[in-house]
Amino acid sequence: MLRALLVCFGIALFTWLGFRSFPGHTYLQSDTQIYLPMLERLESPGFLSRDPVATRPHVSFTIYDEVALSVRHVTHWNFEEALVSQQLLFRAGAMLGICLIATSAGVPAVYALLIAALLNLGASVVGPGVLLVEYEPVPRGFALALIFLALGLLAHRLPLMAGLVGDLAFLYHPPTTAPFWGMALLGFLADRYLRSRWKPLMVALFIAILLLANMAQLQPEVVEPQNMFGHLSRRIIEYQQMRTPYSWVSFWAGSDIWHYLVIWICGLWATARIWPFLKHEVRWFFIGMPLGGILCVPLSYLLLERLHLAIVPEFQPARALVYTVAIASIACAIAAVKAGLDKRFAECFAWFLVTVAMPIDVRVLNLFRLTDAVHFQRFAVWIVLSALAALVVRYVRRPWLRIASWGVPAIAIFLIPTAAHIVNYPTVDKAPVMQLADWAKSNTWGSSMFLFPDAGHSLKPGIFRALSKRALYVDWKSGSQVNYFESFGDEWYSRYEHTMSLPFTAPRLEKMLSLPIDYYVLNHDHRLKGIRPVFENSEFVVYDAQDLRNSSTSLRIGTDG
Repeated sequence: MLRALLVCFGIALFTWLGFRSFPGHTYLQSDTQIYLPMLERLESPGFLSRDPVATRPHVSFTIYDEVALSVRHVTHWNFEEALVSQQLLFRAGAMLGICLIATSAGVPAVYALLIAALLNLGASVVGPGVLLVEYEPVPRGFALALIFLALGLLAHRLPLMAGLVGDLAFLYHPPTTAPFWGMALLGFLADRYLRSRWKPLMVALFIAILLLANMAQLQPEVVEPQNMFGHLSRRIIEYQQMRTPYSWVSFWAGSDIWHYLVIWICGLWATARIWPFLKHEVRWFFIGMPLGGILCVPLSYLLLERLHLAIVPEFQPARALVYTVAIASIACAIAAVKAGLDKRFAECFAWFLVTVAMPIDVRVLNLFRLTDAVHFQRFAVWIVLSALAALVVRYVRRPWLRIASWGVPAIAIFLIPTAAHIVNYPTVDKAPVMQLADWAKSNTWGSSMFLFPDAGHSLKPGIFRALSKRALYVDWKSGSQVNYFESFGDEWYSRYEHTMSLPFTAPRLEKMLSLPIDYYVLNHDHRLKGIRPVFENSEFVVYDAQDLRNSSTSLRIGTDG
């Protein structure tokens, strides 16, 4: 009982440390810029009626919106609180799942928490653009965390509970769960031992599919069906390759696939070392999911870049590489602990090198390129953390002293972003855009349309839309929706091309005045001469479109003197 309480305390501690420090968390800096306007409009259909993102929700095949709305209505929290609470819960669930996997292989509970805490440091799976620990409260991150919990429950031979957790993951984000359910189905069909034990798991999958299909039929505000079974047109291919190149493996696989092959081979080697300790129920996953991640790269190339199937950029199968990284990290960490307990320090250190490398650089071969001071520091941090973990596991023998191993991930949380110079996401000063959003909510109609013509690739227009509940004519971040709706791709590209693709000039702004835009938001450096803004702060100046149209002179950048 005391051991279980200690592990629960450790899970809570490292979940909070990881959330607050490293890998950290963000809000309205990535995909929540897309999801929040959809949620706001689903809750209040009168808002954002002119915004192309909010009026084309792609959450039909997910319970993300239903859960967020339900939590908000029951607790009276705002959407950020409703989503972040789920994010914390599922991060803790992922750590619990990894602990269960490790303990099922005979790892002591304290060291199982060490493994979970190391995995909680995350990894940025470059190329396909997916994270082992998502910074934002998005459905993909929720589903991935739940899959780790489902694997842990399966490892302890609890197929019904694993099935229910896997169902929840499936309902949050079906593409993320495809490797898990695919391997479960394959194991059920091919393995007689599992066939008699996994019937509850298969029943749970069948129920989840029926439930999701029925919920999709009841989804409100779906104005355009997603083109899942058609082919991409030439122009949509061009839009996607310009805006979402991570979906196209030919853009990155040539250089990055070698790193993932090394990770896969290390994971396979570690799995072979710990094979006698793995429960029969998880062996399929330790072999199949990492291999599936590797094979999904050529599969994505074939289906998308040769056959041009529209469903591929929506599912992005190459993102299954996250399982190659995750399972390899878990297998190597278990192998490291086993070697340490058997007093094989060198082997223990070698296996920890693989696990510790992931949060520092998934391009693992780059860790050996000591070309400058930053790379040397990353190499040093990598070696030091791996050696510390190996020393504790190898030489600490008293059970009550093994908790000292938790110091390794605790040190890593603060050492990796400082000494190793790992910056997971940019720091965005939201204060000016929050002031702008507050002004817009208080002084403009709910149907007003805004444009930030000089924002380029900035995240701030999307932050403004989410906070103000005011429509944007176009912005860079919303272009990621070209993976889902063909008509949106045409509309987004046309709007972006005519307003934001080229460097900002006053004459270009003058040519935009015929557009159905109510307010133009400019950077303070682009303040217009002779025209009074309706709002300004340290970063932005806002002009009423009608004032610009009524101006008797050509627009010029400058001060009012």
